[in-house]
Amino acid sequence: MAKHAPYGRDASVHIETGSNKATVLDSAIAASGFLQHVEAAFAAGGGPRDAFAIAIKPNLMSAATADGDAGGDQTDPTLVERLIAALRGAGFETIALVESPLVGGPTVAQAAARAGYTSDGYRIADLSDEAVPFVYGGVLGDHVAGRSWLEADYRICFGKGKTQWQCFFSGCLANIYGCLPEPDKLGRYHGTGHEFFECCVLAADRLPVDFAFLDAWVGGDGRRSHAHRRGARETRTIFASDNAFALDWVAAEKMGLDPELSFVIQEALLRWGTIQINRRGNVATWPQWRNVRPLTVTAVHLFEPLFRRRFTRTLLRLLGSRGRRLATWTVQ
Repeated sequence: MAKHAPYGRDASVHIETGSNKATVLDSAIAASGFLQHVEAAFAAGGGPRDAFAIAIKPNLMSAATADGDAGGDQTDPTLVERLIAALRGAGFETIALVESPLVGGPTVAQAAARAGYTSDGYRIADLSDEAVPFVYGGVLGDHVAGRSWLEADYRICFGKGKTQWQCFFSGCLANIYGCLPEPDKLGRYHGTGHEFFECCVLAADRLPVDFAFLDAWVGGDGRRSHAHRRGARETRTIFASDNAFALDWVAAEKMGLDPELSFVIQEALLRWGTIQINRRGNVATWPQWRNVRPLTVTAVHLFEPLFRRRFTRTLLRLLGSRGRRLATWTVQ
């Protein structure tokens, strides 16, 4: 049965902080009622507990980490695996970590291994290898979806709190961009008639996220391109909510941003409307956080059509590792 997208309703966002990331994640799990939320979904669906399929989408395929990992750019694998341990402790054993590759970058398996994922108690799924037909409608129309994400009984987005030069910041909704299976994301999910923000929000709407976490324990800030590693900013914060849209709104506020500057948030508002958000935790902005300048975002949109040309990206890949990362375009 198709799920109704949960984003257009009022929601609570839990902002947990502390001195130990494992303890803070545990607090986020408890305060947000995450395991109770999973239990309610399981009870509604029926079937055996160990067959209840859970898919988790971390932020893994960052272009800046195509040649290695960095704490300010990817979801911390130790946090993801601690979340998985909590699920397994509750008796849920069918768990997949899902992602899709970026053209010119490493495979999903390679990126996961470099980041430190162990596959202990879960499997790693490359959504491009699992692509099956799926009707999104809207700007994507008849396209494909990865089977592990499509057929999951419960979907979790575990995004990364960081800046992004095309939409100011990357949170949970932008992380769903990585659930779209086509590796050439710039060629397929950008451009007139199917802008990346339309694709992100449509994908989240058609295959809804049941629960969202955002790893900002070490946030990634800075004003440069997606090909540069962000600055590792110790914000010591983890967010949790059953509404990814609400979570992204609060994350932008913590960065000192007007959320509506983001094209992704603008599209979300058009699709789901305004909602009331109950912010639970420290709502003060992070000191010294460096955001992308509006002029940079405008310039990126002006020059993006040039980067969509195959010749341009081929030329960039000849210019060394940074050129290759620049050609590996993503808003994750």
